[in-house]
Amino acid sequence: MAVIKAVSSKAGIGQAIDYVTKEEKTEEKLVSGLHCEAETAKEEMQATKELWEKTGGRTYKHFVQSYHKDEKITPEQAHRNALQLAENTPAWKGFEVLVATHKDKDHIHTHFIVNSVNFEDGHKLQWSSADLRELKKRCNAQSREQGLHVPEKGKTFEGVEREETVAWKKETYQLLKQAEQGKVKSYVQDIALAVLDCKETATSRE
Repeated sequence: MAVIKAVSSKAGIGQAIDYVTKEEKTEEKLVSGLHCEAETAKEEMQATKELWEKTGGRTYKHFVQSYHKDEKITPEQAHRNALQLAENTPAWKGFEVLVATHKDKDHIHTHFIVNSVNFEDGHKLQWSSADLRELKKRCNAQSREQGLHVPEKGKTFEGVEREETVAWKKETYQLLKQAEQGKVKSYVQDIALAVLDCKETATSRE
């Protein structure tokens, strides 16, 4: 079962890229670039902004595709799936995308960092709720084709009616507490909360 969510974060594009490519979270073969090299994605995305003189405002969009912890999928397959989605997302045509799959948690998940400036003609990325629905639809179709679970609203991974759980709330509380005490940076908190939310959705209701 895979779900996709957009991440809202105060992090700069460099901070976001540094976070999703941390060695303790992923490995070289699980980090790829679409229309850019994974190793130089940060520099290439910045160069695109400078070329078209669009260095201000929103600098990127961030998405997470997360699989349920009991889904029978390898990090490599999850990464291939994420690349396939990125390559076939119409709104991302002409945009540099960094794709990084994390395997440091009990659920495999992939981060997409999409540059906000198109390298072909310089227009800014336009992303709507309809685009997100279309991306989720293709994600579900991909899971169905591979014999993976497809999320059903109100049901668990096993297909039974969902019961209330406090596990996610505990993790969220702990993370917020750490942020309050200055133990984690605000942008790390934003990204981690989004991944937790994505995990909870894959586990339960969407």
